[in-house]
Amino acid sequence: MRILICSDGMSAADNATRLGGRLAGPLQAETTLLGIAEKPRDESPLREALEAQAQSLRAQGITPEMVVRAGEPVRQILHQTSTINYDLIVIGARRTGTSGLYWRSRKTYEVIKAISPPVLVAIGECEHLNRFLVCTGGKAFIENAVQLTGKLA
Repeated sequence: MRILICSDGMSAADNATRLGGRLAGPLQAETTLLGIAEKPRDESPLREALEAQAQSLRAQGITPEMVVRAGEPVRQILHQTSTINYDLIVIGARRTGTSGLYWRSRKTYEVIKAISPPVLVAIGECEHLNRFLVCTGGKAFIENAVQLTGKLA
């Protein structure tokens, strides 16, 4: 199994890294930590944040491959997932409201629509992974969702 954890170096990405690690460890998944700097001035702080996130994964017995890209996040995630086949993509998101479409950002939804692997959106912190809900668009997506759920269970 291959897992891609996407990071912009912010706190939401820390949540995604923790959640991705909780899955990658027991699954013995090959794990890639993808950092994306939208602006050149963001690259140095991003690398520092990625190293801290990679260290937290190493503490769980996971040896992540670190990849740093520059540019528009959705395009960079699409490029990475087009180049390498991943079974699961983990991204962090900040809650922007309490109901309706405000639970997720526009970029989060763009990632979900743009790539074919399943996307796990980490909103908030997760101390323990006891239960999860899998939502699909049905049709072509349901089989992959069922297979992934079986692996996670």
